[in-house]
Amino acid sequence: MSKSKNKNKNVDRQDKHLIKIPSFSNGHDIETLYMYNNDIAIIENLDDLINLKKLYLQNNKIGRIENLGRLKQLKKLYLSKNNISVLEGLEDLKELEELHIEKQNLVDNIPLCFDPRTVSIISNSLKVLNIANNKLESISFLSPLKLLTTLDASRNDLNDIKDITETLRNLYYLKEVKFLGNPVTKKHRYKEDVITSAYHLEILDNKNISEISRNFIKRFEEGKLLFGTKPKINIADVISGLPNNYPTTLQKTVSASIIKESKCKLLEDISAFNAVEPIYLSWNMFPTRKPTAKPIWTNLKGHKLETQKNIVIKRSNLTERKIYE
Repeated sequence: MSKSKNKNKNVDRQDKHLIKIPSFSNGHDIETLYMYNNDIAIIENLDDLINLKKLYLQNNKIGRIENLGRLKQLKKLYLSKNNISVLEGLEDLKELEELHIEKQNLVDNIPLCFDPRTVSIISNSLKVLNIANNKLESISFLSPLKLLTTLDASRNDLNDIKDITETLRNLYYLKEVKFLGNPVTKKHRYKEDVITSAYHLEILDNKNISEISRNFIKRFEEGKLLFGTKPKINIADVISGLPNNYPTTLQKTVSASIIKESKCKLLEDISAFNAVEPIYLSWNMFPTRKPTAKPIWTNLKGHKLETQKNIVIKRSNLTERKIYE
């Protein structure tokens, strides 16, 4: 009796070369329907399956997601390897927890599109999403999926690490993510950037992340932000009118804060040097020279002693006055 009940709940129609979904007389009892590996082109004849929880339609010829409005209890939907170009038609699946829509046969290399309304509706329940191999260049459309715990975005065309990190910051409960086969994985510090952006990530690209490693990377990145090198500036860029003959090292290492605080004083000092007039000192302003002892001529025999003092004083006419003793 129990075997008969299970048979009614689980219906196998895979690998039958079916071109359409048949009608089911015991539709209310069916909870799992296997229809993969057929030639089905249209989703239909499912209205009576009101208690269906799992639907397997992968590897068919389905071109559009439709006629699922009556499947209020559906939790898992498998649609990989079909001809779907737009993710839509899931607005009534408010219990959907898993969606597998990877490897679509896309025309003209156009990426798989996502209807914002559909994404918004399933965001209240979806936990597992597989969008691998769909030529995606961005995952920003995933930001509303706040309950997502598992994401597979492998083998797409993702190359923008900022796009990824900003999206991951919205996926608070994400524990496992895959970006294998995307150009972004070759970027410097890809792993560190992803781990830092995800709050509870445990597995990245099929590799476990220990709590110690995760905390270390996050603290390291936080430390870089807190104590990182301050931007360098050029003095001449901050203060207009400054001479350009400062050493290069000085121009590039002075902080903006010091420059701004000292701006007025520097300008005053520099202008003072440019505008200063020559200072002329009168003779009696020089200190009196102390008399020196006369040399003992007997000890300087054969030497020529010459005491001559030249004092040059600048005058306004730039002439020199020579005074001899």
